[in-house]
Amino acid sequence: MIINPLNTKREDKMETDKISLNNNNIVNDIIEYIINNHSSTLAENLSKENRKIVENLVKERLINKYINLDIDVEKVVKLVLDRFFGYYILQKYIDDVFITDIRVINYKNIFVKQKGVWIKTEERFQDEKEYLNFVRNCILKNGGKINNEKPIVVVSDKEKNLRIEAGIDPVNVLSPNLVIRIHRVNNNENLESLLFNDSYMFNFQIYSFLFYAINSGCNIIISGKGASGKTTLLRSLINKLPDNISITSNEETAEIFSNHPNIIQREILQNRINDKNITLEQLTKECLVMSNDVIVVGEIKGAEALSFLDAISTGHVGYATIHSNNAENTINRLCLLMKKDKQASMYTTEYLEKIIGNTLDIIIHMNNFKIVDIIEVYYDDKKEKICFNQLYTFQKEEYYNGCLYGSFQKVNNPKYRVKEKIKLNKNEIERILNIC
Repeated sequence: MIINPLNTKREDKMETDKISLNNNNIVNDIIEYIINNHSSTLAENLSKENRKIVENLVKERLINKYINLDIDVEKVVKLVLDRFFGYYILQKYIDDVFITDIRVINYKNIFVKQKGVWIKTEERFQDEKEYLNFVRNCILKNGGKINNEKPIVVVSDKEKNLRIEAGIDPVNVLSPNLVIRIHRVNNNENLESLLFNDSYMFNFQIYSFLFYAINSGCNIIISGKGASGKTTLLRSLINKLPDNISITSNEETAEIFSNHPNIIQREILQNRINDKNITLEQLTKECLVMSNDVIVVGEIKGAEALSFLDAISTGHVGYATIHSNNAENTINRLCLLMKKDKQASMYTTEYLEKIIGNTLDIIIHMNNFKIVDIIEVYYDDKKEKICFNQLYTFQKEEYYNGCLYGSFQKVNNPKYRVKEKIKLNKNEIERILNIC
């Protein structure tokens, strides 16, 4: 769509007089105008950085409304474009490699998480109106729409590796909110970098075990609360796999951003007419016909739990993350989520546990960017119940300034399916080690 700004119609000058000559006010007015009147046109194009469309709309507005004012047109155009295609006062925090999260409570309360600790910044938006338009634009330019009918939206900025969650009225009581997770992909590309960086996520013993586990085809779930390091570890496990392993990852919003050369990365489709949406469950099922060696689910939240377990029971290797408060409780959470599938809702918890115990090999539990537990999972046919063999644990000694301090300890050797898989793949693992 090309707009000729010379063919636009001027608005009443009285409306112009209500606007301050302050450039920021003019920029805010133009942004609000574009969002209110051209969001449907820009929803797809903004994600492709079609700056020409926005530039023409800005010039149209300037000529239409501010032609009688002494304005530096090029400066205003640049300010609007920078605001549309960047993140305004938050950009410097997105660029700061030590910041992992941004949390905007309202127009004057902005927090960032730096090295695990939330810090209140001095930044603030001009007012609530400017902030609301900023929130709307963050969602719009990443392919989403936020309005009274859909007041909570999650989108991803694939270029900058961001997950963005926003909420507005009528769900939010006092003010819109904006929460941005920043994935520093280049900082944590492989297991070695996690072993030697400041976070000290695990020790060399655990590093060696993880290397053997992934190269033996073990099925792994990484559990923990939000921002505990699950996705960072998952990405590093994926990137450590040999190039001849085919992988497909499935996510609600893109976060893994793996640099593995043989990975297909997908995310769900939402914000469409119901029958046009594509769920995480559908993506997981689709993996079965894609010639995959490894199937990844970025975060198990619902009925895709059954699809994931079904996939790895057919011989595929599976990696996934899940929210839970400890390693053993991950099983209960999996059963609960599996029952969200209509097919599984009729199954008993004992039967679902048997499925899990016969397919899942390892649960890695994380807290504050530390591996605090690794357990081997197996099903005991004699006892008719799922059982655990704790392999490694982290003895917490101190929690200070957002960090856990203590020591990693080995508890047991693998005894069951994990042991058999490592033994079966010993020659292949040695071959990979010789290449490395």
